[in-house]
Amino acid sequence: MRLLPLLLLLASQDAHLDAVKKVLQTANDEGYAYRVKGRFERDGEYLPGPILTSRMKVYQSARHAETILVKGPDGLWKTAEDRLGEKTEKVDPEAADIVRTLQGAEAPHRILEVLLADVDKGREPEDREVEGVMCRRYVLYYRPAALKESLEKLMEKAIEKRTLTRPDEIRWSSSARGGLRLYVSRKDGRLVKAIDERSVKIAYKVPDQQPDLKTYKTEMEFEFTDPGKPKLQLPKEVKQRLSIQDE
Repeated sequence: MRLLPLLLLLASQDAHLDAVKKVLQTANDEGYAYRVKGRFERDGEYLPGPILTSRMKVYQSARHAETILVKGPDGLWKTAEDRLGEKTEKVDPEAADIVRTLQGAEAPHRILEVLLADVDKGREPEDREVEGVMCRRYVLYYRPAALKESLEKLMEKAIEKRTLTRPDEIRWSSSARGGLRLYVSRKDGRLVKAIDERSVKIAYKVPDQQPDLKTYKTEMEFEFTDPGKPKLQLPKEVKQRLSIQDE
């Protein structure tokens, strides 16, 4: 008799995951404007095609299929390779990182589709209000192995960039946490917001004292607006170089 409740729970979770996948497919089919918050904040537009624009600080990129152009502080649109070849370290130490981020940027709904592959289970959806919009909130949790692997990669990158000192201990079994929250409009079923969070406790040895315990945490937030009607903010000549047809 215990098997039936378990099967019903698994079926319910599969239904929730299918509902989220359907929401992401709608975003892919319609297009939208977006903002991503994390280490670097970027905003832009996605249109079926696929066409993706991104803006970070004074940089802007536009991609159509596999072709990408990047505009820098000089106001000129160049290939990402040309931008990376520029000597900008003294003017802007983050320039190369920004260009690489724009070069590898994916549409937010595509990022979320990849994250869903690491999901194991979730809660029952709940109603939540997001900036005046009544939403259905889906909370999904990452599988422990996938969560550990992703946090290890993120910490190694942070250590390489010297934004994190290598910890003496990582408390995986007792403190690793990670999940994906998605907020879907109750009115039209479109994605409004998504948040990816991962964390784990790390410790540093202190002579003759208890270890110095800290929390390593990463968070990415995705905001979606203008579903089905995003406007490209691109000059005509850039559209021509990218073979983008005028609306």
